[in-house]
Amino acid sequence: MFKNRNETPDGSGDEKADSGLPKREDNRGGFRADHRAVSTRPAPSSFTAVSQEHDKVNAEPKKLVVGREIRMKGEIGNCEHVLIHGFAEAALTDCKAFEVSQSGILKGSAEVQSAEISGRFEGALTVRGRLHIRAGGRVSGQISYAEIEIEPGGRLDGEIRSIEPQLVQSRQATG
Repeated sequence: MFKNRNETPDGSGDEKADSGLPKREDNRGGFRADHRAVSTRPAPSSFTAVSQEHDKVNAEPKKLVVGREIRMKGEIGNCEHVLIHGFAEAALTDCKAFEVSQSGILKGSAEVQSAEISGRFEGALTVRGRLHIRAGGRVSGQISYAEIEIEPGGRLDGEIRSIEPQLVQSRQATG
């Protein structure tokens, strides 16, 4: 009948149906598109994917995330934002803000501009701006704050004092 799928009854080919793929001869003497042909567009290499991911990470502000079921111990410094989903026993220095999620626990010390606690914080905490304790959040220890918001169900225990609001200066900005 027809020699290829693109041929019309009058014997002419249908120009619109040309897929642009290389043609190969079938077993009946006709031609059809070779779908097995290799694409002329290069496949993205793993190096390119890693490079793009690296660029994406570098585009974000200095942020540290401690994931669920992760345990960390040490000092965290020069961070814009620290997010704790797991467990951290740490001293936060030169950090602007931190957040402890419902599953998170932070034991140690921190002097920050703002803090949001949905999980637990135990230790010495100085918040030069706003301390926000969410429902279910627990903060205990030596706590100093300029502003505070405690949602119903949130708890604050320990040695508590109010301070004058001020911006936390990082060492790089002052020195």
